[in-house]
Amino acid sequence: MGHPTGVQNAMPNDGGQGAAEGRGFVSRRMLGGLLCVVLFGVTVCAVLAGGRQPRPGEAQLVYRKDSLYHQIFVYRQGSIVTLRFGKSRFAGRQSELDLGNLRRHCLEYTELAYCGLLYKPDPAKILVVGLGGGTIPRDMHHYLPEAEIDVVELDPEILKVAEEYFHFEQDEKLRVHVADGRMLVRKLSREQSETKYDMVILDAFNSDYIPFHLMTREFLKEVQGILSDDGVVVANVWYTNRLFDAELKTFLEVYGRSQVFFGAHSGNALLVALGPDVEVLGEKEAAEAASELQGEHKFAFDIREVAKRLRLDARPDPDAKVLTDDLAPVNWLREQERAEQPPSS
Repeated sequence: MGHPTGVQNAMPNDGGQGAAEGRGFVSRRMLGGLLCVVLFGVTVCAVLAGGRQPRPGEAQLVYRKDSLYHQIFVYRQGSIVTLRFGKSRFAGRQSELDLGNLRRHCLEYTELAYCGLLYKPDPAKILVVGLGGGTIPRDMHHYLPEAEIDVVELDPEILKVAEEYFHFEQDEKLRVHVADGRMLVRKLSREQSETKYDMVILDAFNSDYIPFHLMTREFLKEVQGILSDDGVVVANVWYTNRLFDAELKTFLEVYGRSQVFFGAHSGNALLVALGPDVEVLGEKEAAEAASELQGEHKFAFDIREVAKRLRLDARPDPDAKVLTDDLAPVNWLREQERAEQPPSS
């Protein structure tokens, strides 16, 4: 046996060859201990740096950066790439893409965003506020290749991430403006251009931070200034807290008529504000419009299922306050749970 012999030779009585072998054994033992210390230190440093090796079946961190506006994390698990803001692996998913099937919608809200087409099936000009991984504008560009799509994104690092990891590409019909969404909308509104947007999609909100200046009465009036008379405004929000009531009440005050599509598998809801020439949809009209769209575009998802998420009885809490530039406690309202949840379909 190797270890008993080594121990015996480590403490010889004659101080001769056995002592030399003993010193060699001690050296090897010390070297082994030193190696363990080095490996432990490397492991600790890797963990602290976010470089821990993923366990089998666990998403791997492939990119991270602290920009001026976000802590950006991109994970990959198999063919699925996920964008998150914040250090926690359980932080809300901002975008998700299946690299093996680019048309697949991994998150429910990106399908719900197509509800605007039920009212305006042939938009010639679309504005998207908030890029994320670019799923909504990229896919709309695929299905509506003749539409001009402008995207405004505050964080230039998000654009780089979308292009590098989420197959987002700009061209003459799909353009990204790196700017504050409100500033761009205000600029376009003041220019009073004859060219209006047929659809404005507000998708700059996430579960960790709500940019209140993109939710107020004053901002929505500026959006109204760039919207065509037969156009719609679509906003991705959360319905599980009292902020939803304030958002819906604000939409109703500015636009007069708004409808809501609730997620079946998430806390997302899509508010749809209608231009003056747009008809309010009933369940039958929504279903008929969805059937026509599905037949024409052959969406990878079923927009008829989106139409079923329309809730005609959606109303804000009577005590909800309109959000204004002077009063918009959005982060406090977000923490207050709603007493009433939407009915299931």
